Amino acid sequence: MNNGALRVVAAIAAAVAATAAASTGDDSRTHREPGSLLVGESFTGADADSRFIGYGAACLTGAPRGAAPAEATNHSLGGCRRDPAGPVPPGDAATRGYLQLTDAHVEETGAVLFDSPIPAEDGLEVTFEQWQYGNTTGAPADGISFFLTDGAVRLTTPGAFGGSLGYAQKLPDGSADGRLVPGVRGGYLGIGLDVLGDYFGDGERRGNGCERRSPAGTIFRRPAPGPNIVSARGPGDGNDGYCLLAATTGNTTTRGPWPSTLPGRLHGDLRRMPSGVTPDRAEELLEPVKRTVRVRVSSPPKPMVTVDIDFQDGHGFRQALRFDAPEPIPDTVKFGFAASTGTLTDVQLIRHLAVRAAPSK
Repeated sequence: MNNGALRVVAAIAAAVAATAAASTGDDSRTHREPGSLLVGESFTGADADSRFIGYGAACLTGAPRGAAPAEATNHSLGGCRRDPAGPVPPGDAATRGYLQLTDAHVEETGAVLFDSPIPAEDGLEVTFEQWQYGNTTGAPADGISFFLTDGAVRLTTPGAFGGSLGYAQKLPDGSADGRLVPGVRGGYLGIGLDVLGDYFGDGERRGNGCERRSPAGTIFRRPAPGPNIVSARGPGDGNDGYCLLAATTGNTTTRGPWPSTLPGRLHGDLRRMPSGVTPDRAEELLEPVKRTVRVRVSSPPKPMVTVDIDFQDGHGFRQALRFDAPEPIPDTVKFGFAASTGTLTDVQLIRHLAVRAAPSK
């Protein structure tokens, strides 16, 4: 075959390869049809999509139990620890498992990070099931966050835990001579499903450098100012930003209390799991404790964020928040979940995640 013919064959092969790459989604900027599935993971099996990075206590109850994951380190998602605390689902329960961010041990942190960019210029809709229940202390803590980050920035570490829920920055205990723990890199939007209530407040230097501050102010409050509140925080990087954008309270003044306007409770009433419980029975017990969350970021020119929650009370999804989306929306985003315990505890689970291109308006 002569050189000219070889060049023609090579050109055809390159064109075919490019078409195949676009059809399989190798180009994260490729346009997606409204409502098309971008990422789907049930977390019910013994393993999960390898693009999910585990951090700290995050584990899969569908896998056999083993040694406790090392604190504050990244790892592949695998089995949970052999010595669980609180009414956790059974281990080695593939097809009926859960992503467990924390059990009810004290001072535990867990996160999963999806460090692969997905297109966002046409908007996104994210749906997942979450459980917060089983506290072994007087009050539950801390809460679960879902967050989006700029897809052009590596997502390998969550932000500060405790009241910052793995998204925002934090000055531990509000100590003036302490050192700020940075928020997640390239943060775009952090939704806090907050049973304890610190994520709503700007104590511990959350929202450092923001012009608009939380109604609860910048002091570290005890008790926490916003229990059972869903709060949204905006873009931030390192020690600056992560400003409060919206929260489910009707009181926007600086004088508390700040009661929640949610039509139900984020925290579920399940305090024990029978010894030797089967995966099927555990699933039955956990079903009433489930809350299904839907976060939607609509497309420009007037992008909005809505957060809807199904409280398992027969009313289906009800709107919790609606507010202007921070602009500009990154062309691509990455995402994660995070949760923690402190001296107060809770079991915190995730299941049936679906990330879709935003449906047509």
